Amino acid sequence: MSTCLLISMLYVLSLVVRTSGQKHLLRWKISKLIENYSILYLTNNTNDPNSGSPTDTKISSNLSIDSNNNSSPTDDDDANSKFNEWLAGLIDGDGCFQVSKKGYSSLEIVMELRDKHCLYQIKDKFGGSVKLRAGDNHLRYRLHHKAGLLKLIDCVNGLIRNPTRILQLGKICESYGIKLIDPKPLTYNSGWFAGFFDSDGSIYMNDKSGQLFITASQKNKYILDALVVLYGGTIYPMVKVGAFKWTCFRKAEVLSLVNVYFKANPCRSEKRVRLNMVNKFYELRGLHAHKATPDSVLGKAWKKFTVKWDNVSK
Repeated sequence: MSTCLLISMLYVLSLVVRTSGQKHLLRWKISKLIENYSILYLTNNTNDPNSGSPTDTKISSNLSIDSNNNSSPTDDDDANSKFNEWLAGLIDGDGCFQVSKKGYSSLEIVMELRDKHCLYQIKDKFGGSVKLRAGDNHLRYRLHHKAGLLKLIDCVNGLIRNPTRILQLGKICESYGIKLIDPKPLTYNSGWFAGFFDSDGSIYMNDKSGQLFITASQKNKYILDALVVLYGGTIYPMVKVGAFKWTCFRKAEVLSLVNVYFKANPCRSEKRVRLNMVNKFYELRGLHAHKATPDSVLGKAWKKFTVKWDNVSK
């Protein structure tokens, strides 16, 4: 089979995959195959003027150019959907929709100074301002101009799940004559949990028990119930603070979250640093590095790990 024919067959197959709505990964692999064969074919033609024909070279060039366009409207739509889901989760945790006495609507999101890049991502998309709160180690994002707020509402309407936040959004929708959309049941692959974890989640380890915990706290238990169904874990009441805490501690469930869910829905806050260290944690614990003498290779590896871990907030 000639190289040109093989490229042509791969190109047709990529079109079939694209139109059939299959996963992006398969289409990406096919595009890469086309690109590699196209480059190889063109290189051979350049080195040997007698090989191939002008028609073959033209086909290979077109395919190579097409394969470099790895993004598609479907890819962009998926990325936007993930961002909107993440934003809704973040708002459900650290956000607040407000309507002033004079009828002015706004959205505010407060995050730690270390997570400023999260707020600037939102600012770049919808406008607004990011300012340091006086005497505090936190930043406040505020969006109040109508055009940006309407754009944001269009993105998160139907994705907000916190009952308190739904009521707040409902007031703004009513003032703008917008229909408030009820949220659909949460699904495993939704980016909502990533945003919610960035706001109300934490990750920490217990040296004595050798366990690692991924948690999220909320006053409303309703929000946390879905997490147990989708990601495992358990909900505990926090009586003193009047809230509930979802805790995931079983190794299989933790690794599933880190290696499956968060791979598809990346954490955007600094908590992602600890998430990226989870596999190393279990590897070192499996080697009993935590019990090794400080001067041994394993002991030094564990010390280096814990120093890096402690330098990142929960």
